[in-house]
Amino acid sequence: MKKKNIIWIVGFLVFVTIILSVVGMFFNKSEDEKLNGLTGFYDVSDEGTIAYVYYSDGKPEIRVYHPEQSGVEKAVELENDKYILDPTFSADGSTITYISTNKDLEETLKSTVYQVNLETKDNQELFSFASAITEIEFSDNEESLFYLMAGVFQNYSPIASKRPHDFDVHEYRFGDDKHLQHTEMKEYSMHSLQIAPDNKSVFVTMDEVADTTPEESFEVHQRIFEIPLEEPSKRMVVSDPNREVDIFDFTMVPNNKEIVFQSIGNVDSGDTFQYELYKYNLETKQEEQLTNLKEYTANPVIRRNQIYFMVDKQFAKRDSAYHLYVMNMDGTDVKEIQLPNNETSE
Repeated sequence: MKKKNIIWIVGFLVFVTIILSVVGMFFNKSEDEKLNGLTGFYDVSDEGTIAYVYYSDGKPEIRVYHPEQSGVEKAVELENDKYILDPTFSADGSTITYISTNKDLEETLKSTVYQVNLETKDNQELFSFASAITEIEFSDNEESLFYLMAGVFQNYSPIASKRPHDFDVHEYRFGDDKHLQHTEMKEYSMHSLQIAPDNKSVFVTMDEVADTTPEESFEVHQRIFEIPLEEPSKRMVVSDPNREVDIFDFTMVPNNKEIVFQSIGNVDSGDTFQYELYKYNLETKQEEQLTNLKEYTANPVIRRNQIYFMVDKQFAKRDSAYHLYVMNMDGTDVKEIQLPNNETSE
């Protein structure tokens, strides 16, 4: 009897071990497959067509939605070990340029920029670097593509997560297949790349130059800078230099006299931060709040005299839940755009 019990126990342990091994293999396999749903990366063409990044069982896709039509088209699908960043329409809406990076940048730091033709589905590689390319933006005449590239992917302190650092502004010229590095700043962070209409300067958000003492360095704010490409050292703050709350995402209004930007709306509340959109007039120096959603409102894009933006309704939680919205330039008539995320046509 005792021998039978031992045999039963051993058999049970073997069975449990097999089950746990299978479960372990399942979860290891699905580590790259657990991303699902809409992300914050999108663009809108001049005709109102929307391209957005969507994950299906970990596989990143670029989906294209025509509001006047009933369906959604899958323009790009990559393997589940990749991310897709910053899809960007050409002026005529015929192509989308985007960034592909490895999910595990610690193991292999690499970024590749592609351009997909929406009619032929031809997916052409433009260039690739063993660095972190985070944003792309066409020049006004589309003869070149500007991009932000970080030289390292690491954590600058033991308590901070690993992120791209040492940013600079680069340019790729299509005509002669040439790359130019415009700055040598190695900035800790740099975001929201925008190009001036004359292509002589760029706009980005980054930190102010820190003062010398540790106490004063804590007072550094993130602001919007204009960087002249011929003399990058003469960068200057174009947002309110006295604003006490950091500025994050932003976009230039086509009149080049205003900026729509994201910032924290409840900085003194002590609660989870809520991010809203604001407008700042570069001439009058006046600021107004555009949204009051008390959510995480970000990624403004201006097309057809309207402001598109994303809202993460589960901000600060384990999984994000992005929703695309649109409103008038003065912040009125805020409404959600219902993207058909479940069905696509190839």
